[in-house]
Amino acid sequence: MSQMNVIQNIIRSTAFHSSKAFGARPYRVLVCTSGDTKSGFTLIELLVALGISAVLLASLIELFSVNYAAFVLQEDVAAMQQNLRIGKTILERDIRMAGSGMSSGFGLYGVAVNPISFSNGTGDDGTDILSITYVSLGTGSCADVLPQLTLKGTMPAASAEAEVNEDLRDSTPPPTPPYSTWGDEFTCAGNTYGGTPFKEFKAIITSPDGKKSDVVYITQVQPNSSKLQNRPYAGFDNKVINSYPAGSTISFFSDDQLVQVTYRYRSSDRTLLRNNDPIANYIEDLEFAFGLDTNDDHVVDTWINNRNLTTNELKQIRTVRMNILARTDRIHRGITEARPAVEDRSGATSSDEYVRQLVQLTVKIRNMGLE
Repeated sequence: MSQMNVIQNIIRSTAFHSSKAFGARPYRVLVCTSGDTKSGFTLIELLVALGISAVLLASLIELFSVNYAAFVLQEDVAAMQQNLRIGKTILERDIRMAGSGMSSGFGLYGVAVNPISFSNGTGDDGTDILSITYVSLGTGSCADVLPQLTLKGTMPAASAEAEVNEDLRDSTPPPTPPYSTWGDEFTCAGNTYGGTPFKEFKAIITSPDGKKSDVVYITQVQPNSSKLQNRPYAGFDNKVINSYPAGSTISFFSDDQLVQVTYRYRSSDRTLLRNNDPIANYIEDLEFAFGLDTNDDHVVDTWINNRNLTTNELKQIRTVRMNILARTDRIHRGITEARPAVEDRSGATSSDEYVRQLVQLTVKIRNMGLE
């Protein structure tokens, strides 16, 4: 087909018939080929097709948006729940261990220590702070480094010596193993103790009935004798050892046997801390309540969640109710639940569109007298 014929076909295909006002017949756009000058779509048909396409495209976009929002929500909730489980597991374990290995009259260098201490509402954003102490006797890395000794008798209050039943001589042959090792140089957890000059170390003394115990410093083991010295050291007078009766036991005590941890919430990054170590993110609140046995019948009869406990009440704790509230990092449209009330902290009155989950667990502390 010549170029002229092509031009003529184009002109014919785009021609329109009109009345005086161009309104007798609709405008037609013809899609032509070299041999077809009649087929095509009206403008209305094109607009309808475009409208349908737009509706379908909008539906696809909406479907994608809904699916993506659901994916993001699921991802956020999964991360929140994972952190919540970790925080709950570690905190629960420490609460259950509170008081383990400690007598009811446990002390450090003559200062009484409670298995649980508590500060109500003094943490970040008004959260609670909980401290836990327990002793892992027999499980520390240095638990078996020295044999146990037995106190021979009560010493005078001003005495700097404690006499035991065992022979502690370490220089006159033949030595009496294994007790002579108390005066020898030994290494525990990378630290060197005993020897000459003598390097002080810690010991725990426990009364025969197990109701009282103290961690003290041993400042000298006298050669060729059965005597320990407990002179003042590191700011402590160590005289508490003189109040223990005959038959009390004395054991080497390593730092890794004493566990003292404090749980608190850090608002700057919404983190649950164990001492200064982050153990869980996505956290928003940390609250505690305490079940007390006030009449010593081994049954919880009083709950306190809105104030600090007295010294006597701390000794009456038998159960701890722990509450950890977690929150997603991002808001999610359509969430209608407001932040819930937790123990003595009131909840919010309206939703901020964050997803939250509260873990509440009541933990019995059998090391503190609950049967």
